[in-house]
Amino acid sequence: MELRAAIVEDNATARTALRGHVMSIANLSVSSYTSGVELKAALRKQNFELLIMDYHLGEGKTGVEWLQSLKEAGFIKPSTGVIFLTSDRSPQVIGRIMDLQPDVLLIKPYTIASLSRQIKHYLYYREFVKNVLEALDNKQLERAIGVIRTKIKEGIPPRLVSDIRKLYARLLFNNGEVQRALNIYDDILSRSDKVLWAQWGKIKCQYAAGQWPQCKEQLSLMVNSSLARDEAFEWLASLSFEQHSYEDVEKYLEQIKFSELSLPAAKLKSLAFQKQDKVVEAIDLLQKKRALHRSAKDRFNDFTFELAEFYLLLAEDSPQTNRKESLSQARKLVGIAGRNQADAQTLQKRDYLLAFSSVLDGDLDKAAYFLEPDYMDNHLRTEPSMLVIAAKVHHSLGDERRAGELLLMAKQKNSDIQGISEQVMNEESIFSGGERLGLNHEHAVAINDTGTQLFIDGLYAQAMKHFYDAFQLSPATAAFGLNLLQCMIEADTAVYRRFNIHQLLDTLSELALSESNTARLAQLTLSVRANS
Repeated sequence: MELRAAIVEDNATARTALRGHVMSIANLSVSSYTSGVELKAALRKQNFELLIMDYHLGEGKTGVEWLQSLKEAGFIKPSTGVIFLTSDRSPQVIGRIMDLQPDVLLIKPYTIASLSRQIKHYLYYREFVKNVLEALDNKQLERAIGVIRTKIKEGIPPRLVSDIRKLYARLLFNNGEVQRALNIYDDILSRSDKVLWAQWGKIKCQYAAGQWPQCKEQLSLMVNSSLARDEAFEWLASLSFEQHSYEDVEKYLEQIKFSELSLPAAKLKSLAFQKQDKVVEAIDLLQKKRALHRSAKDRFNDFTFELAEFYLLLAEDSPQTNRKESLSQARKLVGIAGRNQADAQTLQKRDYLLAFSSVLDGDLDKAAYFLEPDYMDNHLRTEPSMLVIAAKVHHSLGDERRAGELLLMAKQKNSDIQGISEQVMNEESIFSGGERLGLNHEHAVAINDTGTQLFIDGLYAQAMKHFYDAFQLSPATAAFGLNLLQCMIEADTAVYRRFNIHQLLDTLSELALSESNTARLAQLTLSVRANS
């Protein structure tokens, strides 16, 4: 089967030359595009097995930003290979590219020999793991892991060992086998502590396993690496946000040059301002980032939509009589960002924001009108934050069942997002949305039930995450916290995410407890003391 490759390069001469080179190297069907917008349009009609992306694509989003957004929206299959090209040798750019774990990174000017060698290596690797990639695309994660384990037992060609270990660790992580993935990263780093993808893999494993002190310690070392500095500060800020240390969020993000702040990092900082009642500073931050990208339409529109959403959330937190100015600003901004748009996902975002504005204005008929287009019901590519807005609109229109479904969909989609700051902000949005709609306890019960089954099956690490989430959603429900405590004891875990075991005991002792829960807490307290 002939593999399909897509080249995304804004320079016409470089694009034509690269296409010719690639076609001379391998039997590939090669298409070429000038921008991420063109690639996105093509991906609506077909898939590609290989993407060859330039980093700088004119004044719009970078190749990294496009790749992240297209992956999160489901345009790119998990099996799709990625080759990044860049002439920018700055550590920040190289670090951002490497954080995506591309299959190949080539620095311009490259030679035909180096391009040929890297593409042939990738195609050799792809053929070797084709059954793994096929299972991955079909969402058969356990089958993919089984196939790769068989290949490891049979023997890996020496030149593919690094590629296979990287893939295996990623599959284990995605399957919830975090400790096994961590063991692979630790082994790689024990041989060479400079392998950047293994360093980030280890950090992501520590975060997912709830080992936040170790994660923070590792990140504090990463800030001294020119390749990882900005990303490490963004991670530290995100951890601080989850621990409600909003001043630390500011402190860490101040270490990143303002022009280099990513959209999620800028949103995180504005949210940290809002949490400290610094609303003027939050608006000023988003306005400055928006103005900075006035000549880059896609980035400008992204920040315009974000500022509009911020004004809507301000209106939501204000009395009905004080909403006029915020709603007016929001509608004006949505009108600017939504003008002359043909993309269904963008139109859906525009209309959900306008519908929410109408809800906050008390005009439910107008809100219902905005939900009429067919594209409003297609949530395949809707961002988690927008699903929360959609849930609020449907709830206001009396459809509580749909609102609950949309919140659960937002939570599921958010679990697949790779960017830590975006994931943290979405969690905050999902929690506050569920709390406002009175749906958090219901969702917590379902999450706790899943955690209970995982606990019975002896899968303590996975159960712990469910009990933690349930207790976060319904912090007054002692049973959820007691389940978390018992799971931490069984897993011999002293610290999990925000709680160390003694803090959790103190938190539980302050809750209103039934007689049976009081007895259970006393028993678990004895277990903690016995293990101390």
